[in-house]
Amino acid sequence: MLCIGALTILLHDMNTFQALRITVALTAATVLSSGMLHADDRQHNPDAFTWNPELSKNGPVLVTVSLKSQTAAVYRNGIRIGSSEVSTGFKGHETPTGVFHILNKDKNHHSKTYGNASMPYSERLTWDGVALHAGAVPGHPSSHGCIHLPYDFSKKLFGITHNGTTVVVTDEEPDVHVSHGHKVQFQNGTTSKFSWQPELSPSGPTSMIFSKPDKKLYLIRSGITIGECPVKTSLFSKHVKGSSAFVFSGWKVDAKDKTTTSSWTQVSGRKAHHAETLDEWFKLDQRFQYLLQGIITPGTNLVVTNDPVKKRTAKSFPLFQGQLEEKESK
Repeated sequence: MLCIGALTILLHDMNTFQALRITVALTAATVLSSGMLHADDRQHNPDAFTWNPELSKNGPVLVTVSLKSQTAAVYRNGIRIGSSEVSTGFKGHETPTGVFHILNKDKNHHSKTYGNASMPYSERLTWDGVALHAGAVPGHPSSHGCIHLPYDFSKKLFGITHNGTTVVVTDEEPDVHVSHGHKVQFQNGTTSKFSWQPELSPSGPTSMIFSKPDKKLYLIRSGITIGECPVKTSLFSKHVKGSSAFVFSGWKVDAKDKTTTSSWTQVSGRKAHHAETLDEWFKLDQRFQYLLQGIITPGTNLVVTNDPVKKRTAKSFPLFQGQLEEKESK
């Protein structure tokens, strides 16, 4: 590109018409090259997201991300209050699927790995390189594993989340439906070995994950597993393949047989998941059931999946937790 001094000399030695032609050509080239870099980036385009927090002003937040459609949705107390275009990891740096919990937040984060690159409103999902943050949103995967959000959307999301907020990332096409009245009945199962360590995370938002291959129910608070117990259910004999997220509405106790039923609102999953009201039973150790009923409250999230939780393979549905050594978010 010509510097200003050289351009001035060149124009001085030419007639007005020739100079005008060169000026217009250079200007067009500059605009075109700039446009080629930014025309498809919707990071600062208000049409790239929706935000309606007034629809649900209080309650626990759940974020879902679809790698297939490159979109995200935000729910508060089971009500969808926002949605957005995103950009996830490109080939070779794919964003992993799984159930994540925000580990920490940094409004002005800068990457040590990528030349001090600015990553505003960063919300870390793992210590080894996955985070939500403002970044390029060109309409296709373009990150090194993080989830890029439009700038204004990332700022708004940052304002309502906290450490421990659940983020569900799947390969599936998200469903825009929200369906209510789903029921899960906790029944007394056989005595089994279970773990219960609430002292590992004394407070914060609570989530439950049920995995078909693991045949276990995991209880997570503020991103830390505080309990797990073997569970029997016929859920996946009727439930179509795929992962679904629910938000707890409240408890109901049958007046006759005294069985306890939990009521849920489904906020993600395939359309077929919403077609019929879930009415299912989970059989588990009575002692764990009692502990569970004392700890989950309206707004608690439940994710059911037919993928394993703790075994991490190329196709697994892993539960990531904070690790001892903090590494750089990409």
